[in-house]
Amino acid sequence: MVKRLRLRSTLTSLLFSIITTIGLLAIVSNASAATLTANVDRKEITENDSFRLFLRYDEQVGFGQPDLTELKKDFRIINQQRSNQFRSMNGKTVSYTEWTLLLSPLKTGKLIIPEIEFKGQKSQKIKVSVNTLPDSVKEQIAKEFFFDIDIDTKSTYVQGQILYTEKLYYTVNHEDATLSELKVTDALVIPLGEVRQYTTTVSGQRMGVYERRYAIFAEESGELVIPGQKFSANVVNSYNRWSRGRPVSVIAKPTRIEVKTRPASYPQAPWLPSNEVVVEDRWSKPNNEWQVGEPVTRTILIKAHGLSGSQLPSIALPIVDGLKYYPDQSEYNDQSDNQGIQGSAQQSLAIVPTQSGRFVIPEVRIPWWNLTKNTLEYAILPAQTINVAEAAITSNIASSQVAQIPPAAQPPNTAVADNSSGLWIITTLLLLISNAVTAFLLWRDKVPKKAAQREMTKPSQHLKHLKKACQDNDADSIRQHLKNWAQEEYQTSNLEQVSEILNDIALTNAIRELDSYLYQAQKNSAFNGQVVWNSLSQAIKKRKPKNTSDKENLKPLYQ
Repeated sequence: MVKRLRLRSTLTSLLFSIITTIGLLAIVSNASAATLTANVDRKEITENDSFRLFLRYDEQVGFGQPDLTELKKDFRIINQQRSNQFRSMNGKTVSYTEWTLLLSPLKTGKLIIPEIEFKGQKSQKIKVSVNTLPDSVKEQIAKEFFFDIDIDTKSTYVQGQILYTEKLYYTVNHEDATLSELKVTDALVIPLGEVRQYTTTVSGQRMGVYERRYAIFAEESGELVIPGQKFSANVVNSYNRWSRGRPVSVIAKPTRIEVKTRPASYPQAPWLPSNEVVVEDRWSKPNNEWQVGEPVTRTILIKAHGLSGSQLPSIALPIVDGLKYYPDQSEYNDQSDNQGIQGSAQQSLAIVPTQSGRFVIPEVRIPWWNLTKNTLEYAILPAQTINVAEAAITSNIASSQVAQIPPAAQPPNTAVADNSSGLWIITTLLLLISNAVTAFLLWRDKVPKKAAQREMTKPSQHLKHLKKACQDNDADSIRQHLKNWAQEEYQTSNLEQVSEILNDIALTNAIRELDSYLYQAQKNSAFNGQVVWNSLSQAIKKRKPKNTSDKENLKPLYQ
């Protein structure tokens, strides 16, 4: 009987352990459930183009596949492949399954790749733009190779972004393909990704495509000419494997764009032509938790579409009595996608209240030119009301205790021994003789020292003074030393001419910001002189001649 009871107890404990283990495994399994993610190789295509959709599940899959029912409503699945990946890197194991789908849109317009479900997990939605194929492409389908050039605007402003898309269509097999490097006079050219290669169908004919995208920024007003690019290749002779092929070359037509100058109605501030500019800030403490003497960090972030981070200005905050500002170094970042450059500038500054009370930090207005609406607009940081409390009581008690400490007792004066009077007389005579000798040497070396002083005022010395003034945030000295350096280096003290000579956008904006700070009606205390020095240093480096040859104007598509 006892054995039966013990056996029953053992079985009950074992069953309870099994149930508990299964429950824990279920919890762990749910906590670490694999995720399903989706990505595409292109988000902007034309009708009949093909593109790839990648579905990745973070576990090994032996059977089954994601539910593609909703996807088939707007897209045709041309091909589908699955691969299981297992990698070990730096002691970490990565295991996943990836499906690669070759898709073609069933209609034009703004389409959405829907959420795709697999084993209870859903991927994110992806927006895809499907454009109508231009008539110019349809008219040239009989050719073996031809270009199709597209720009997002035919008229813009100086430093405004121009999106340039270049497609080369081909219908025959070829090798040794090269496209010339895109260079535009008086403009900055930034590639948006690598060369893409894909296939499409035009009027029932299968064609291959090379695609390149660029962001172009005109630096001068007037007519901007984007030269036609050259494509070269050898057409493969499928009937003779030893033949080197037939050489072919195609040149695109040049593109012309009207570039307008900065509008006269734009205020005295850095020029920001963009489709969108936003500004936001964050504080290290709430507005009602400030105390006298304790610093609070304010971080300001400016983001602009179609501008690089170096073009964005640092924020100048109006002076508020009772608050001291200590600006930190700004950070600039750029990101690129199919819509061009997305620039951002982050500026941090410490604010130290010197007295208690209620303070209002005025709003900040950053002017920018809306290229879409062709109007002046402002990105605004709203005004902030700050409540500052007295300093901590402990520090007040400590300071009062220090003030009450009596001064140390002074030792009584002792009379100097009579026998030391002779030593004082000798010392005095030696000092008189040394002063006379020093005066004579200074007089004799007066002329050489003046010459040496003139020698020390070379451009390098002016740059040292300028760097020191930038570190000290002394705006008046910055401007004066900058003019002195420009006079020695370029024989002009006109800073606008210096900007034109160095031809650097960041330096031009830094000088305009300096002048705005010096000559505006209401001063601000958040001017950052280090921006001037950084911009000038980079402009000087870029202007130095480079020992590089430019003999080859063709670059291989693939290396």
